[in-house]
Amino acid sequence: MKLNAIVCEKVSKSGKLYICIEVYLTDKIKKMVFLTPAELELIKIYANQNK
Repeated sequence: MKLNAIVCEKVSKSGKLYICIEVYLTDKIKKMVFLTPAELELIKIYANQNK
């Protein structure tokens, strides 16, 4: 199974910046996945290796 996903920077209602992944399950339905600092670092490493 393949899904489309985007790493997003968003601002919470309290004004705090956070990073999440938006996984698109269908054209109309998306699921936000919140990342731990370690998971975020793994994504950055992967992205730098695949430039």
